[in-house]
Amino acid sequence: MADHFRIVCEHGLLTIRDGLVPGHHALERLVAARHAGVQAIWDLSHYHRNQDPVRCARIASEAALSANGDEKLWLCPVNEPSLYPMITGMPRHDAIEMAVLMARVARDHHPDVGILTNDPITGVGERQFEATDAIVSAVDVDVVGVNYYPHTARTSLVKVLLATWRRYRKPIMVSETSWHDGHPVHHSRYPGFNKGGWLRHVLEQVDVAAFHGAIIAGVCWYPIVDCPPWHRPFSADRWSHGLIRSDLSVDPDLSVELASLRVRAAA
Repeated sequence: MADHFRIVCEHGLLTIRDGLVPGHHALERLVAARHAGVQAIWDLSHYHRNQDPVRCARIASEAALSANGDEKLWLCPVNEPSLYPMITGMPRHDAIEMAVLMARVARDHHPDVGILTNDPITGVGERQFEATDAIVSAVDVDVVGVNYYPHTARTSLVKVLLATWRRYRKPIMVSETSWHDGHPVHHSRYPGFNKGGWLRHVLEQVDVAAFHGAIIAGVCWYPIVDCPPWHRPFSADRWSHGLIRSDLSVDPDLSVELASLRVRAAA
């Protein structure tokens, strides 16, 4: 983690998404992020059945108090609850209830918890918003996350962001996006793009949505590290969608684009 944090900091990325899911040592991960000088939004369940969600939320909250005092703890209780039936066999309503329960338990054990929802919102139809509607109606959500990828997009990101903003009137975050060099649909839909080009496109869409009144909390490139395919987690193969490669080198196109953003921000 130290090497990964060093590289993201060198690229000006000081807020990350990571996990405090069961099996991870919560305190060690919180301390590592603090030592690196990054703020994290921590997933508590990421495509798995959390067998004891109450204990998981309590451990994360108590570890955060131990590591960071009463500094704000940002949590994404459940990643993409709409996909739980397909990926884990867990009914969507159970995943939603798990998210709400963990948000409430975390707030019972920590004085300042920020909650991010995130779900694939790739169009503007009513079904896109069902899981987020349920969570927002049950617990006070701070930021609404939109997961938006080239291969699943049904309409422009501008339209998605504006529809989401108008629906909830809460800050919106592009909570996941990235470009996979090996994904044929990415290249067929957006010929000539690479990771840097996709990031530039996303940020242009964000600027347009902000111009029309949407409050955008941020954009998360996910994952930041090339990782194995979801269906083959122990594979030596890596999907090429991150900034950081398995040998700790970086994707040149994304690295250059991030550097240009820092230069523009400093100007």
